[in-house]
Amino acid sequence: MKRKIVVLMPGLEKDLECSIREMADRLGFEAVICQTEEDAQRAVAEAEILLSNVASLCAQAPKLRWMCSSNAGVEPYLRPGAFASQDVMLTNSSGAYGVTIAEHIIMVTLEMMRREAEYRGIVAGHGFRRDLAIRSLYGARVTMLGTGDIGRKTAARLRGFMPAGITGISRSGRPVREMDRVYPVSELDWILPETDLLIMSLPGTPETVHVLNEKRILSLPREAYLVNVGRGSAIDQRALVKCLREGHLAGAALDVFETEPIPPEDPIWDCPRLHITPHCAGNITLTYTRRFIVEMFLRDLENYAAGRPLLAQVDRERGY
Repeated sequence: MKRKIVVLMPGLEKDLECSIREMADRLGFEAVICQTEEDAQRAVAEAEILLSNVASLCAQAPKLRWMCSSNAGVEPYLRPGAFASQDVMLTNSSGAYGVTIAEHIIMVTLEMMRREAEYRGIVAGHGFRRDLAIRSLYGARVTMLGTGDIGRKTAARLRGFMPAGITGISRSGRPVREMDRVYPVSELDWILPETDLLIMSLPGTPETVHVLNEKRILSLPREAYLVNVGRGSAIDQRALVKCLREGHLAGAALDVFETEPIPPEDPIWDCPRLHITPHCAGNITLTYTRRFIVEMFLRDLENYAAGRPLLAQVDRERGY
């Protein structure tokens, strides 16, 4: 009886399904491709390998030895009781989302700077006013809080707009080719006051919780912009709403939140100058993203079958 690989990635292209089945068969596995979570629940009890972004399946898989998350973030897999067996290797799909999230960042930044929401409102009322003052990425001082794949791909795209400079902030402070300079996070407090656009793409770890607190929000220039596509826990959300209501910051765009979905009664819904998107920047709906995830998985499947280390293995202590 062949060892089982269970795959739950709805919308997966047929050629990608075939690639998974063919490699699985060549390496002595059987790939079970599921279209719904219910199908996966029925198959996962026999799974040795699981490719999915549904963390709850892991607790139903006593034979599981390798969990490949099709997401980049892995917080749900680090909680006590996440796995039926403790002897499970964990990999993620970090690197697959840089393209789609970088495009999202450019989109919401330009929408804020060019006051697109206000112009849509004017046109919706059949108005033809065109005198709203706008801002430009040209000459802007950009700070990237997070210099991983998302930060690097965003910086590369920002280059074409000719910003005044792109400064990276990371845990290590190691240089990154796409950025003019990179500093360790210990230098953040003097960099924020010199920032026109702050882009956050941090992982969700204990050390990133509320890294942008009220004091740091207020240290940004009043006319600065903020974009967060990493984890909602990285911002003191209550403090951000307070600062926006009091007129600090020209605008903020959040794709991630401290509580998701956002409760209907949450005051953030009505916060001025706040652009909300429902955690859609890094969805698996872009063809490029799905192909990248499958290619990463297949590379590591060969490593797994050969007993070699997995390239995308998560450091559980660091959380990414």
